[in-house]
Amino acid sequence: MGMETDIFKEKAYAKVNLTLDVLNKRQDGYHELEGIMQAISLADEVEIRPSNRIAVFFDAPVPENNTCKKAAELFLAGSGLGAEIRVKKRIPSEAGLGGASADAAAVLRALNRMCAGTRLERSENELLKLGLKVGADVPFCLTGGCAVARGVGEKLSPVRGMELHLLLVRGKRGVSTGKLFSSLGVGSERTSRLPAGNLENALSAIEKKDAALLAAHLANALTPAAETMAPEIGEYVSRMKALGALGASMTGSGAAVFGIFPDENSAKRAYEGFADCDFRTVCRTK
Repeated sequence: MGMETDIFKEKAYAKVNLTLDVLNKRQDGYHELEGIMQAISLADEVEIRPSNRIAVFFDAPVPENNTCKKAAELFLAGSGLGAEIRVKKRIPSEAGLGGASADAAAVLRALNRMCAGTRLERSENELLKLGLKVGADVPFCLTGGCAVARGVGEKLSPVRGMELHLLLVRGKRGVSTGKLFSSLGVGSERTSRLPAGNLENALSAIEKKDAALLAAHLANALTPAAETMAPEIGEYVSRMKALGALGASMTGSGAAVFGIFPDENSAKRAYEGFADCDFRTVCRTK
């Protein structure tokens, strides 16, 4: 079969949350969310080759019990097959950019290609179900593009996205998603924490391909809680706007901040103003 020499490569694209609302806390302890997710060109690189065991190698420190391992174990469960997984990290962790979810999605896609034509090959829908078992953002990372995400992030309604030029920055401090959500004190009552009509206004701006209008409706209900853990988040949002961003916001549970710029050159100029950040990159929507 020549399978032993085959290497399956996938890009694991990061995401930003153009809007993110936290509606209520569910019985299972998760929070009910609603927002617009957008894949971006910043990506980790994942390589998989068949092996007799599941082994994961990163070029950066990651937890022993990582999403890539979990995704591979779920996909290959009971098959007796293994995979050697190598990940080149470009997406910073604890940034709200979905790096771990993107990696898991890339592993699932690569394994599906590796097992094409065998009983292990999954349909798109089966892959999405497997992805959700790994993490709430994995289904979105499997589909990519732009989508309204509801539930814990798994109920996706695709949206025809628009091209945006972004600058992403993250300071020295990350924000732990678990700690952040437990500090929210959100009750079981469904209520929006964003301005009225925010989601609809943002969607309308995307439909009109109006970056400035969209920038005016960027919103993330998790920002106040994240700022108590990483106060520089608010400062980065203000600095981004002062340096020419049409608008700026924290993504996900933080601590990364992104700004929407009129074009790539203006994003590159603003990049120079964030030399104090541990991470900074100019990218675009995917």
